[in-house]
Amino acid sequence: MTIKQAVLRAAKAAGVFALVRAATRRQPRILCYHGGNLGDERRYNPKLFCTREQLRERLEWLRRTGFVPATLDEVATPGFAPAKGIAVAITLDDGWYSSWHDLLPSMAEYGYRPALYLHTEAYEAGAPIIPVSVRYILWKAGPVSATLAGFGAGMDGQWTLADREARHRLCAAAEAWLLAQAPQDVAPALERFAAALGVAKADLDLASRRFSYMTRGELQQAAAGGCSIELHGHLHEYLPGQPERNRANIELCREKIVAAGLPHPTHYCYPSGAFDAQAPDVMRAAGVATATTCLPGLVRIKDDDTRYLLPRFLDGGDVSMIEFEAEMSGVLELLRKLTGR
Repeated sequence: MTIKQAVLRAAKAAGVFALVRAATRRQPRILCYHGGNLGDERRYNPKLFCTREQLRERLEWLRRTGFVPATLDEVATPGFAPAKGIAVAITLDDGWYSSWHDLLPSMAEYGYRPALYLHTEAYEAGAPIIPVSVRYILWKAGPVSATLAGFGAGMDGQWTLADREARHRLCAAAEAWLLAQAPQDVAPALERFAAALGVAKADLDLASRRFSYMTRGELQQAAAGGCSIELHGHLHEYLPGQPERNRANIELCREKIVAAGLPHPTHYCYPSGAFDAQAPDVMRAAGVATATTCLPGLVRIKDDDTRYLLPRFLDGGDVSMIEFEAEMSGVLELLRKLTGR
């Protein structure tokens, strides 16, 4: 147990968590998840991949402690607060197949109607997500030495992956090589790269689709089950200082979602949490109702711009249960204000 966790446990035992929850009852919360977990990817990136068991532990605590499900439209309504309990909205980023397989069923069981922000370029490609897959292969390979041949300039040669700089260079070179492949060739190319580093095809396990996004049919099933499919950009980017490009990216993303036979999306999530002072104007011009950041905190709608800068807590396997309880209770928000962080 860390010192932070020990202090939080003491604060909880002293009744601080319950007191702060009561004081902040009218401020909704927004939770963020990404993918589920179909293998050992949670060990590689616990912030990106969440186990079904961890999610259910969180949802059970929320129910037991008096939190109630809400939608993004509700939490962004000025003055909104349920008659009883504290409102919580849940969001999912990107569109991972494992979200559909592992996370959405539990969210529906507990009464949540989450928003899934879809990165439409990757969804349309239908291939494993290259940056995540490459980094997983390098993590799985460990600090090995390997000789690559037949991959082309920038990749061929001797690599010592115990060297951090070498790992970064190989990662960048492999991503560039894979991005040049046709979508249908990405999976075989990943398996070839993995084999060259000593990672077997069965260990990479692309057949499980753990590094892929949902299909059109799966998105439609998710929507039918109460999950709204929303905007994450066609390209996974928000470029500060380029309002027209950002607006066009959002509108193209919307076109792709509607073309998939899904309802008109009105909610947006800033890719990688990037936004600028022009963001509220960009959102209004693109017909967006709300936009979420990657900054933690409680939702307070002070003016029209606030709905385009909504805070979210990014939960994951690297967050202990006591830290989750502290964030959702509003205790960590209070500590950030007291310390100026």
